[in-house]
Amino acid sequence: MTDVSHLEPSIRSQLELSNDERAGRMLVERFIAHERLQPIIDHIEFLIRMPSQTRANGLVVSGKPGSGKTMLSRAIIRRHPPVSAENEKTASLPVLAISMTNAREARTLYNRILGAFGVPDPTRYSGGDRERMVLKLCAAAKLRLLIVDEIQDILTTTPRQQRIALDTVKFLMNELSLPILILGTSAAPAAMQVDEHLNARFKYRELPLWKRDARLTEFLDVLERALPLRHPSYLSSPTISTELVRLSGGVLQTIMQLVTHAAAHAVETGEEQITIKLLERARVEPPLAAAVQAQLQASSRFPT
Repeated sequence: MTDVSHLEPSIRSQLELSNDERAGRMLVERFIAHERLQPIIDHIEFLIRMPSQTRANGLVVSGKPGSGKTMLSRAIIRRHPPVSAENEKTASLPVLAISMTNAREARTLYNRILGAFGVPDPTRYSGGDRERMVLKLCAAAKLRLLIVDEIQDILTTTPRQQRIALDTVKFLMNELSLPILILGTSAAPAAMQVDEHLNARFKYRELPLWKRDARLTEFLDVLERALPLRHPSYLSSPTISTELVRLSGGVLQTIMQLVTHAAAHAVETGEEQITIKLLERARVEPPLAAAVQAQLQASSRFPT
């Protein structure tokens, strides 16, 4: 009997799938709450669960593109999905996310919030009505956290537009006693410092680039246990981890992509383990057949 102790018990049954199905499974997005990220997740959970405060606070999480901010946002939303209650007219929506990309005016932000609530054609409302509707819907949905992504984009606007954008964020925090999670690149702190009063209400965390250390070892060990390959790959070994850091530049998204694409290649070639050769291949050749299979699997789960 094949030794599968290198896999999580919940993953071992996937070895019974066909090779095509397993290759497709490699490309499913995975979120790993690694040691480096756990304090940030704990802080976000604290903001969500903290009793309502007159002076709401927030958290700014910054990092280079691909450092894991988007995966963090999606993970928080999955942890706090909408909840329907039979005795209430409106479903509870604990977490809502919007983007600041190309947001030049308050109405753009309000329209995005209304769109996230499913309001059809929010642009048809006047300024005052739009604002009141946002406040009403957020309160009715018992919103506990607003995620604002790409905050650094306000630095490309005029000083007046920057003030408007940040004033809108501050207004929502004040009117709804609403904690806010700000996500952005390394320029995010500079964007927040445009408004010193708002800036003082936020803590700052940074998602750094990865390097060969104990944290990377722990992360790669957890990741490997989630990939249904028949043989261990020893991703955290000095040889492979060094190559991963070199190929990825320490960017988390690139590490994940290299590993999962190489895992798909490993199934398709019959090697059943990730090697440096397959990592090199993954860098230049995406696993197209596995992507097609992943799309088929997604379609079967969520038929149109």
